[in-house]
Amino acid sequence: MSRKHTVCGVCEYRNINKSSVVWCSECAEGLCDECKEHHAASKSSRDHNILPISEYQKLPTNILEITQTCPKHNEKYQIYCKKHDCPCCRRCVVETHDDCKELNAIDDVIKTVKSSNAFLEIEHTLLELSDNLQTLRKDQQKNITSLKENKSKIEKEIQQTRLMINNHLDKLQESLMNELYAAEEKENTKISCFISSIQEKEMEITECQTNLDKLKQHASDLQTFLAMKHIQQDVKNNEQFLESFLKEDKLNHVIISFEKENTFKTLPTILPKMGTIILDTRPSDTTLTRQKNKQAQIMVPMTPVASIDDIRLTLTQTVETTGEDITGCSLLPDGRMIFTCYTSNKIYVIKNDGSSDFILQPGERTSHVHFMEDGQKLVVTSGLNKSITIIDMKNRKAEKSIPVGPQIYGITHNDGKLFYNGFEGGLCVVNLDDDSVTQLVNANLSQCSGIAIWSDQIYHININDSVTCRNLQGKLKWKTESLLSLKCARGIAVDNHGRVYVSGYHSNNVVVISPAGNKHKVLLSAKNGLKGPQALFFDRKNNKLLISNKEKLAFLYSLQ
Repeated sequence: MSRKHTVCGVCEYRNINKSSVVWCSECAEGLCDECKEHHAASKSSRDHNILPISEYQKLPTNILEITQTCPKHNEKYQIYCKKHDCPCCRRCVVETHDDCKELNAIDDVIKTVKSSNAFLEIEHTLLELSDNLQTLRKDQQKNITSLKENKSKIEKEIQQTRLMINNHLDKLQESLMNELYAAEEKENTKISCFISSIQEKEMEITECQTNLDKLKQHASDLQTFLAMKHIQQDVKNNEQFLESFLKEDKLNHVIISFEKENTFKTLPTILPKMGTIILDTRPSDTTLTRQKNKQAQIMVPMTPVASIDDIRLTLTQTVETTGEDITGCSLLPDGRMIFTCYTSNKIYVIKNDGSSDFILQPGERTSHVHFMEDGQKLVVTSGLNKSITIIDMKNRKAEKSIPVGPQIYGITHNDGKLFYNGFEGGLCVVNLDDDSVTQLVNANLSQCSGIAIWSDQIYHININDSVTCRNLQGKLKWKTESLLSLKCARGIAVDNHGRVYVSGYHSNNVVVISPAGNKHKVLLSAKNGLKGPQALFFDRKNNKLLISNKEKLAFLYSLQ
């Protein structure tokens, strides 16, 4: 923390060094105990908000470095220029913002900043970002777990594949060994038989040689002569026996060898590996949320927007209303419900549990109503009375009345302007800076019907019960034909996806229209309790649809 935050600013100006104990945001300086008492007693500073310096030190450094004075003129900011979106001191206004029309006192701009819609949107966005990041982290951790599980599964598959190959090779080896043994045994048997026959002939030759030696030694010449004839025949037979072996290639050697199958020779080419590890990707089934009711949206991966056929409404509450001609309704941020009764000139505020909270009587007709959250203002139209009443909801009193004419019904707010249904006067705009009224579109709008704004589009009902969508400059985007299922359309609202809900007063139903305006269907009917439904409001923050009959009952639905 810088020195200016830790020392008393008043004492330092007097060349006294004292530590600050509190911080005054409006004076932008720290105060010691003694100066704090003088600060609290001074008329000019007694209403200033101070906080302990220990609490102020908890603010981030970049926040502490924000100056509340103009760096150019060293004067305190007094004015906020909406056109340039910047704070200005008195001299800035004179020098650079003299032609700017949208200048507001900065105290008025910031007094409700912490409860403003913009602040809430930032809170909601940060919450959504935190939730989405947690969802993404859990999804990726889940992916790591699945990778580990898949790895173990594939390891088992590889081992089973190897075992299958081993078993098959074992069977091939056994078959080949059996074939080898059989071939050797067969050839051994043949050769052994051949050797036996040779041995027999060897014995015969030996016997002949022995006999011939005996003849030579002991026999007479006649005996020798006669015996030689027999011996010659035996020799001839043995020679023929030997020649037969030569002719029949019986003397060839049998050699056993081994030749691999061609498949095994080319096995490295045919089967270079046992398999392939595949890394595949698929879209995550994780759905992220985002806040839809702001013009500047954070783009995150989202599931496709449901069509009108996928809409599911769940009835969460049935409310008994007061009055005989409920023409407008709304939901406050805290869940309270507002109903306007045209004939009694009253506005009924009902608690979440359905009990009465309080009643407003603005002194004019109460046709349609719109709540401006930024300033906690309630805008009420008066139908035939040709005026708009703005009520401060904090003190529950009418703040001012803006004359318009000739008639005024449905109304909504966007960027400092009120857009309203002027019946035969067309679609009109009130600039809240100077209460000037201009006609945006010259068209005959349906009497007693509402209008709605979503994103940069405005929706209104025509006298033939058709619905028109335009941009905020009045340019036509789409228009439906007259819908057979919708009679005397009155209420209109738009959800976070641009789907349009319209109530039919005579048809006793609610029809939903697709964002492109090319499809529609009946969403609720008389069997759901609708009887002359006139008022309709959609709470985009909580996805709730409020529908009110002309008399007695209203219904709060949750959209899924």
